Amino acid sequence: MKASGIKALLLDLDDTLFDDSHATAQAFAAFIAPHAARFAESETELLRRWRACVDRHWRRFESGELTIEQQRHERLRDFLGLPQLAEEEAAQLFQPYMDAYRRHRRLTPGAAGFLDATRRLTRIIVSNGGAEQQRDKLAHLGIAHHFRHVVTVDEAGVAKPDPRIFRHALALENLVPAACLMVGDDPARDIAPARKLGMAAYQVSHGRHAIVFEQLSQKLQTA
Repeated sequence: MKASGIKALLLDLDDTLFDDSHATAQAFAAFIAPHAARFAESETELLRRWRACVDRHWRRFESGELTIEQQRHERLRDFLGLPQLAEEEAAQLFQPYMDAYRRHRRLTPGAAGFLDATRRLTRIIVSNGGAEQQRDKLAHLGIAHHFRHVVTVDEAGVAKPDPRIFRHALALENLVPAACLMVGDDPARDIAPARKLGMAAYQVSHGRHAIVFEQLSQKLQTA
């Protein structure tokens, strides 16, 4: 990466700047408590199965098959083995999860310092999350002011890794790929498609957020 040529940052949100893994684990603990007696698995095993359900139905949301609310209820039906669960009951059962998820929203380690260190650059969120939820996260975390734009599936009409969502973000500021750096946690959704378009890309991962953010801050500040 030639840091001297970087004019803008495209940033994923969940598990990049926002600690989605932490919020999910805490939310699942709150959700599963009333139902734990139904299952023989340990809470760790149940959380692993829950994440598989989340991934399965999140992909359906990304493809446009489900709304964000529908995918929440579908993962609940899948996990509980209750395919005929009515919408109203599914929403009621899911509410403790949502309440706990919102209570446990926090930044990933090093994210705040990285955003402060890159103020001179144009920053754009590029996320596969729903627009309302992602904007609410940014406001709650106190970092919304850092971003010129928030690009989601709702605005772009497609989800990462579709190159059109990246092109949509670039077009908002008339940016060329060579002048942009993509930072994300997902090698398939964030890193590979950004590099294919000609952008530089850095991957963050659990336990390495602070290290990667510090390295990037130093590279971009000395450019």
